[in-house]
Amino acid sequence: MSEIQKILGNQNNIRHLKEAAKLGRLPHAYIINGAAGSGKKTFAAYLAATLLCDEEIEKAPCGVCPSCIKAATRNHPDIIWTVHEKPTVLSVQEIRDQVVNTVSVAPYYGPYKIYIIADAQLLNEHGQNALLKTIEEPPEYVLVLILTDNADALLDTIRSRCIRMDMEGLTRDEIEQELIANGTPKGEAKECAGFARGNLGIAKDLASEGLLRELKDETVKTLKNMKNIDAFEIYNLATEMDKERGGKVIDIIFKWYRDMLMCKAGAAEEGLYFEGDKAVLKRQSESLSFEGLGRITERVKEAALRLQSGVKAEAVFETLYLKIREEYK
Repeated sequence: MSEIQKILGNQNNIRHLKEAAKLGRLPHAYIINGAAGSGKKTFAAYLAATLLCDEEIEKAPCGVCPSCIKAATRNHPDIIWTVHEKPTVLSVQEIRDQVVNTVSVAPYYGPYKIYIIADAQLLNEHGQNALLKTIEEPPEYVLVLILTDNADALLDTIRSRCIRMDMEGLTRDEIEQELIANGTPKGEAKECAGFARGNLGIAKDLASEGLLRELKDETVKTLKNMKNIDAFEIYNLATEMDKERGGKVIDIIFKWYRDMLMCKAGAAEEGLYFEGDKAVLKRQSESLSFEGLGRITERVKEAALRLQSGVKAEAVFETLYLKIREEYK
């Protein structure tokens, strides 16, 4: 099977797009919304290949026609992926150069000219307004796919002119089987799939022992010892944090105490992020009251907001760990 044919989940979204194309009611712009790692770029590439495939829409993408081959190798002249020089911003000039100033050029090969605006959450108001001019009155052949991890942060004027597609989470079994197919041992694949909860990107990161796997292992080790950790250790842990690492660690901490609350309440094992640590979670939960666990989860949420608002990660984590430790008997 060609890579361009391989797509997991999102069958409702795919059916919608194919039906709209078949009836000639395809909108000029979609917002594809989903968390980092949910597969937005893979999905957008699949949709673009589907619409430009030489086969009829029900059989697309075929994976073997000239159009599909070009799409699979990112060499299709009618599929334009935006790029940005700076990692934290997609500038108004980049939108003008890559989108606004080129929409008047007709497709070279297929019936559509498809723009994929990756990382649209990096657009500021000026960049979004520049894009708005294109999606308000585009040529008939233009389709814009706006990929973002926070659709609600886009301007109302953008959202009102687009059809929104939310990425559909994969089942635990789908993720587990995909990891196994890519060489991950079955036991590890099951653990990663459980933690990822529908997000294949997160599962792959964990399986590859990337940054997320490293942070998960380090954070869980700290949380298992939280009752006995001293202020000096907390200080050292806090000084290692920056905003990027901190955001991921806060998510891990929240999941840990969410699991602990479920264990204390006698919830089923299948609902846990940390299945393999159920015994530890149950034992630790005996040192915490339901009220204490509730306060901890609120502290974690507050820490996430403080980090997002620009408070130094070191200060955020020093306070958070000290407050968590206070709750243990």
